Amino acid sequence: MLILSLLLLLSVVSYGWFSWNEVRRNVTQDLQQQNAAFIDQTETFFRLQEQLLLSAGSPLVQDNRLRRSELQAALDMLSATVPQIRGLGVLDRRGELLLGVGADMAADLSLTSSDAITQARYTEHLKLGAAFRLDVDSVALLPAFLALPDKDGNVLALLVALYSINGQDSIWQNVQRRYGANLWLLADDGKLRYAHPMTGGMLRDLATMKVDTQTLAELQLRGGYGMSGDAFSLALNDESVVVQSQLLPQYQFVSAAFLPLRQLFWLWLGKVQSVGTVVALFLLVALLVYRLIWLAGTRLVNARITAESNLLKLSQAIEQSQDSVVVTDSSWCIEYANRRFEGEVKQDEARLKGVPVTNFSPHDMLRDDLQQIQGKVLDNGSWCGERQRAGTEQWYEFSISLVEISESDDVSFILIGQDISERKAAEALLYQQANFDSLTQLPNRRRASELITQALEQAWSSQSEVALLYLDLDNFKQINDTFGHLFGDQVLVRVAQRLQQVLGADGSLAHMSGDEFLIHFSFQNRSQIEQVAGNILAAFRAPLPLQGKNLSMSISIGISRYPVDSPDAQGLIRDADLALYESKRCGRGRFTFFDAELDKRMKRRLEIEHQLPIALKSGELFMVYQSKNSIESGEILGFEALMRLNSRSLGAVGPAEFIEIAEENGFIEELGRFALRQGCEDLARFQAIGGRSLTMAINVSVRQLLDDSIVGYTRQMITDNRLDPATLELEITESLLAENLALVMPRLEQLRALGLSLTIDDFGTGYSSLSYLTRFPVATLKIDKCFIDELEKHANDATVVRTIIQMGHALGLKVVAEGLELESQWRILRQFGCDVGQGYLFSKPLDFDQAERLLQTTAKIPLLRPAREDH
Repeated sequence: MLILSLLLLLSVVSYGWFSWNEVRRNVTQDLQQQNAAFIDQTETFFRLQEQLLLSAGSPLVQDNRLRRSELQAALDMLSATVPQIRGLGVLDRRGELLLGVGADMAADLSLTSSDAITQARYTEHLKLGAAFRLDVDSVALLPAFLALPDKDGNVLALLVALYSINGQDSIWQNVQRRYGANLWLLADDGKLRYAHPMTGGMLRDLATMKVDTQTLAELQLRGGYGMSGDAFSLALNDESVVVQSQLLPQYQFVSAAFLPLRQLFWLWLGKVQSVGTVVALFLLVALLVYRLIWLAGTRLVNARITAESNLLKLSQAIEQSQDSVVVTDSSWCIEYANRRFEGEVKQDEARLKGVPVTNFSPHDMLRDDLQQIQGKVLDNGSWCGERQRAGTEQWYEFSISLVEISESDDVSFILIGQDISERKAAEALLYQQANFDSLTQLPNRRRASELITQALEQAWSSQSEVALLYLDLDNFKQINDTFGHLFGDQVLVRVAQRLQQVLGADGSLAHMSGDEFLIHFSFQNRSQIEQVAGNILAAFRAPLPLQGKNLSMSISIGISRYPVDSPDAQGLIRDADLALYESKRCGRGRFTFFDAELDKRMKRRLEIEHQLPIALKSGELFMVYQSKNSIESGEILGFEALMRLNSRSLGAVGPAEFIEIAEENGFIEELGRFALRQGCEDLARFQAIGGRSLTMAINVSVRQLLDDSIVGYTRQMITDNRLDPATLELEITESLLAENLALVMPRLEQLRALGLSLTIDDFGTGYSSLSYLTRFPVATLKIDKCFIDELEKHANDATVVRTIIQMGHALGLKVVAEGLELESQWRILRQFGCDVGQGYLFSKPLDFDQAERLLQTTAKIPLLRPAREDH
C-alpha cells in the first residue's frame, strides 16, 4: 500500500511538471497573438490618423492665418469619422499652443511631450506624446503631433490631436484579451503611454508611472525578436509576470503583453485539479486505513486504562468534594456518603448504611415534603431546591438525581447538599444595595420604578388611579456649597424623615438621586392630591433644625396621574419631572400638575434647544437693526442690533422665547459672540455708508459678563473692524444686572476701560437703585417700553418718565426711550428733554440691506406718520 502510494505520488508530480510547461507554452502563444493584434490595431489606426490629420490640417495654415471656426470645422469633420478624437490644436515650431478647440490642452503639454514634438517636426510623421488627464473626473487623452509643411516642404506649424484612451469611444476599446492578460504601451524613456485595462490607480498616476531602466532595456531587447520572441519572466509593476514584448519602431514604443505568475499558477491548477483531486483522495484513504489499523491495536488497552483512571478520579472527586454527596436506595436509605455528609470527619459507613437520610442534618429539612420531591424526581429525572432552617440564617441547596439500575426495576437516588448561607447573605446585601439608597434607606430609582409598576398593575385591575409626585429641594446646592457635602447628606436624611412623617402610611416614598424624591399613592379625586402636596409644602415652611442651625427650605413638586397622563411608570416619572420643571420656572415652592399644554410647551422648548446650534450654523439665526434717532431732530444716530430666528422646521420664533432657553442651557454665550461679531462688522459697514460716526448697541447677558473672555473678545472685534470704541454700546438688562452686580462689576470696569459705553436696558422695571447707578460705570439709561405705551393716558407714567430723564441728566447720563410708536409720544418726550428715541415711529427692525437703504435715502426722519408696517 505504501509503495503504491509513493509511485502514484511520483506520477502526479511528473504529470504536474508537463502540464505546467504546456500551460506556459499556450500562454506564450496567446500573449504573442494578443501583442501582435494590439500592435497591428495601433499602427493601422495611427497610419489612418496621419493621413486624415494631414488632409484636414494643411488648409488651416496655408495663408499663415489661424481661424477658430476653421479649426472647429476640422475637428467636427474628424469627429464624424474618428469618434475617439476629443480635441484639436495648432502649435508653433517651438511647441507653444497657438489655438485649440474641443478638449483643453494640458498646460505643460509642450514640456511633457517635447520629444514627440521634436520628432514630428523633423520626421514629418505622426508622433505620439505623453498621455494626460486634466482632472480626476476627465478621461485620459493621448496627444498625437504632425508637422504641417508649406508647398516647399518647410514646417509652418504642428497639428496636435487629442485621442481618448479610456472609457467609451477610446482608441483600444475593442482590444481582446484572454486569461486576464495586461497590455502596456511604453515610450523609449520607460513612461507608460497606455495600459489595457486602464485601472483607477493607473489613471491617477498616468503622468508619473514608468518602468525602471533595466526592465525597459530587457523589454526592448526581447522585443527586437518580434513575433518569434518567447515569453520570459520579469518583475513588472512590483509583481512577477510572464511577458512578451514587441517594438513599434515608427513611434519608438515597446508593446508588452504580460500575465501575472499567480494567474499562470491558477491556470495550471485548473488543468491538473481533477487528477490531483483523485490522487489526493486515494492517498487520504490509504493514510486513513493505515491509521485505523494502527489505532485498532491500542484502542482496547487505552480504553481500559482510561476507564480505570476516570473511575479513580471520580471516586476521589466525590470523596474530596466540599458538598455533601449521598447515594440512597429507593426507600431513601443511605448506601454511600462522602466525608462531608456529617462534617469534616469521615463517618463509619457501617453505621450509616441502611439508615434513612432524613435522620441526618441538613437532609432532615426535606422530611416534610419528601414524597412530593420523590414524585418530581421519578417524573423528571431530577429535582433542585433550597431550604432555610427555621429561626436561623442557615440556607441549604439540594440537588437530587435519579439513577436507574439496568435489568432491574429498582432505582437509586443521588443527593447533593450545599451550604449556601454565605451566598444568601451576599445576595440580600446586593439586593439592599441595588434597590435602596444607602443614605436615606429609602427605595432608589430602580426600586421606585418597580414599585410604581406594581401599583399601576393593581390600579388597572381595580380600576383605580395613582398619583406621582416628583419633589426637588429648592437651592439645595447652596447648602452643599456653604456647609459641605457631609452636612448636605444629613439634610437629605432629615428631609426624608420629614416627608415620611407627612406621608405616613398613605403612600410610598423613594429617593431618586441628590435632592430629588418621589411619592406615589392611590387617590379618588384631585383634591386629595392637592391636599397631600399642600401638606408637604406647609411642612417645609417650618425651619429644619440641624446641628444648631435652623435651615429655611422650600420644595417644588411636579405631579402626574395614572391613567390620565401616562399608562406606564417611566411615562409618569417623565411627566412629573416636566411638571416639576414648570414649578421651578414659575417661582419654586409650589406644585404643578402635568397637562397636555405643558407637554406641548416642553416639547417645543426641547425642539428650540435642539435647533439653536443648527440655526446658528445655517444662517437661520440672523441680526436685524432698529434705528436710534435724535428726539430733537429725528437724525439717525445709530442702531440697536436685535437677534431673530426663522427656522425651517419651527418657523419664526420670538427672541423672548429662544433667548430664555439659550440663557438656561448656556448657549447664550455662543449667541452673544455671534451678535457682537456681526454687530461690529455691520457697524463698520454702516459708518462707511453713512460717512459719519454712527453707534451700535448690542445686548449682552449676565452669563457672558461672568466669563473673563468677553473683554478680550470685545477688544478683538473693535480692533478687527477698526472701530472707534466710543461708537459701541453694550446693553445689560437692569433686573439681571442688579442681582449679579458684585459678580459682573470687574468685567464692566474692564469693558468701560476699552472706551465703549454701557447702557442699562429696561430701566424702571427692576432694581432701579440710585446707589448702584453711582457705582455702575453706566453711560445711558433706556426707559422701558411699558412706560412709553401709557405716556399719554396715565399721568403717573408721564411723571415716572420725566423723573427718569431728569435723574439721568442730573447724573450725566444719556436717556433713550424705546417703543416709540406715536407722534404724540415723541412730542411729550421732546418736551421732557429725552435725548434718543427708538421705535416703529422711526423704523421697524430691518435687515442689513434695508438698513443700508434707509441710511442712503434719509439722514433724518420727518416724523409725519409712524412706520407701523409688519410689526
